[in-house]
Amino acid sequence: MRFRYRAYMGGPDPLAEPDPPPEEAVVIARELLGFLPEEEAGDLRRALVRYAEGDRSALEGIGAGGGVGGRRRELLDRLDEADHGLSPRELRRLGEVALREARGRGGGEPSGRVLPRGGDRTLDAVATVREAMLRRARAGEEGVALRAEDLRFTETEPEDGRSVSLLVDLSHSMADRRLHEAAVRTALALEALLRRHPQDRVQLVGFGDTARKMTSAELVAHPWHRVPGTNLHHALRLAREHGRRHPGLPHQVFVVTDGEPTAHLGEDGDVRFSWPASPRTADLTLAELDSVLRDGAEVCLFLLSDDPRLRAFRDLASRRRGVRTVDADADALAPLLLSRYLDGRPW
Repeated sequence: MRFRYRAYMGGPDPLAEPDPPPEEAVVIARELLGFLPEEEAGDLRRALVRYAEGDRSALEGIGAGGGVGGRRRELLDRLDEADHGLSPRELRRLGEVALREARGRGGGEPSGRVLPRGGDRTLDAVATVREAMLRRARAGEEGVALRAEDLRFTETEPEDGRSVSLLVDLSHSMADRRLHEAAVRTALALEALLRRHPQDRVQLVGFGDTARKMTSAELVAHPWHRVPGTNLHHALRLAREHGRRHPGLPHQVFVVTDGEPTAHLGEDGDVRFSWPASPRTADLTLAELDSVLRDGAEVCLFLLSDDPRLRAFRDLASRRRGVRTVDADADALAPLLLSRYLDGRPW
């Protein structure tokens, strides 16, 4: 039912003790039990009883067979949707396993946004005095000049932090070539590593026919349907926006893909797809890449196939100053990308 990382993780199973099923899924399981005839005491009923009692692994192997249809099929589909993902704790455990597999605070310039309170943020003396004066004027006070609630702080960017954009190809060819598992492992390992570098600002972007910001849980649950398009043009645009949200930090952009760009956004915002890729798609993607570079970012392309068209795009991209291309296979992807992300910092 869920995307289980076992066969290729190696070592102890990080999900051997799964969290209890979500409450929404338990409600659906009980509804399904009530729908099944009492005399039907097959594997499905026994599995549902165990599941409703908290055994999240009980429904593994229970599929659509056995003549399931109609209302029963609808409930099973709803149950699968309600319990398709992983809990935050399970994601953390998987990330730590992926990170182990891949291994072989201070102040800064104010960003300008004034906050009412702040733990390690910098005290804004001018804003604090202004707030105290306004308070005293409103209340007509003549006694206490400064109170705790008057304190104002400025948000700062960490001096040793960086912004990172991880762009992951969601095209079906990644699944066909069994590369999607390595990409998800790498994203999970990066998230685990970020807990050791909380000063960094990281954005995960998945791109297929379009690009969108994702969480690691959404990437784990991605169905990898056959959707045409490798819209790196849109993904690079989202990466550029992320870098501009953190102008005081150096920006790293990592692209994980197994194919050339085959889609781009038109001026109207609609997707333009072409196979073979049109020169217009390549031109716009490279123009967006140039915009990212002009903003000061470093871009590293991790290329997971030896496709001739991808090699041709690599040759065009690698001519740009600030672009590095790395040929990688599934096993090498996470160690190479994480080493590049750390860039000499400790694991």
